[in-house]
Amino acid sequence: METYRIPKEKRAVLLRVPPAPPEEKTLFLSPFADTHQGRETLHDLLLRKERFLPVLENDDSLLLVQKSSIQWIEVLQPEETEWYYLQMRTGAPKSKILVEFNTGESMEGCIHALTPEGERRVSDVVNLSEGFLHLESREGLYLINLSKVNSVRILEEEVP
Repeated sequence: METYRIPKEKRAVLLRVPPAPPEEKTLFLSPFADTHQGRETLHDLLLRKERFLPVLENDDSLLLVQKSSIQWIEVLQPEETEWYYLQMRTGAPKSKILVEFNTGESMEGCIHALTPEGERRVSDVVNLSEGFLHLESREGLYLINLSKVNSVRILEEEVP
């Protein structure tokens, strides 16, 4: 049976699922991505059709978290976990925004327009993003669940 197992890479994240406070969890990423060359990223994992995300808790128990209930995930090792995004954002227009969640919390940070030419305004980036959006704040790199966002305030917009 071992021959059918696919090795997975463990990655630590900080997971926010309201009403619980953010908690450190471990996720499992494949050494191969479905949509690009190289390792699977957290964003790839979140875009998969499965509704539940398997996470390892601190006591080594397995927990299945419904993706739609996640407010945000802080990527604790961005260079390893979100390497593809970090490569793709190089040279892309950057805008500063304030995200207001349906919990009343807010988060400020920058997004990069990885959208097609001519569709690089903040409104385009937010509307064209599938499910989770990369947000870079002073604290780190986050993947925010757009279904948990009430509003996005544009603080500075860079449009080429």
